[in-house]
Amino acid sequence: MSALFCRNKIEDYFEVKHLRRIDSTNDYLKSLDKSKLREGFVVVADEQTGGKGRLGRKFFSPKGGLYFSVLTAPKTQDLLDKLTVIAAIAVCDAVREVCGDDASIKWVNDVIVGGKKCSGILTETSENLPGFAIVGIGVNIGDSVDEAVRDIACGVKNVGKDTKKKLLCAILENFKSLYCDFDKSQVVAKYKARCSTLGKTVRVIDNGGKEYPAVAKDLDLDCHLLVFDEQNITHTLSSGEVKILI
Repeated sequence: MSALFCRNKIEDYFEVKHLRRIDSTNDYLKSLDKSKLREGFVVVADEQTGGKGRLGRKFFSPKGGLYFSVLTAPKTQDLLDKLTVIAAIAVCDAVREVCGDDASIKWVNDVIVGGKKCSGILTETSENLPGFAIVGIGVNIGDSVDEAVRDIACGVKNVGKDTKKKLLCAILENFKSLYCDFDKSQVVAKYKARCSTLGKTVRVIDNGGKEYPAVAKDLDLDCHLLVFDEQNITHTLSSGEVKILI
């Protein structure tokens, strides 16, 4: 059992493997033998050399941050579809609880503090692991932010030598509560209450690369973002990207 793991009340669900350095915790899980895995297996790395974000982007993962992936086996499509949302809520609340930062969620999967990204989430499936889904989470802590992205990224407050351990435990506990006792309406309500994108003027970048300004008005029951463009036409975004302008 990893030294990073701490709370007895969730040890019956999670099994944590701690690695010093790895290319990607998501890719590490994908490479494992399915017959030897179970739901709740977690791999944590001190450093990633090939950390990944959405849309094929790199997630800088230097020493000092928290980088881990959780293996899940969602029994319904609704639960599978909400894994990223559940993870975002879990991280947002853990950052508030442990670090005292005023964290919120930028649609769809970025946790932000002071207008800058402190955490990213990437949910993936793999042909090597049928029936499973992998939720990868990265949290910048203190100064563990690459110089090249400091204009848009930040680290959460480092509140002591056990910050990483406390954050991991809080995120896992929050995730387990929402995942194991999944209630779609409750998850959507919690996500909406933490989503700082709502009410903002944004620039939408859809999957086809088209960009246009809009106002983020609401979320539907699937956490799709409803935006109104300059012609007051409603668009429902299930993926893509938004940049907050105002």
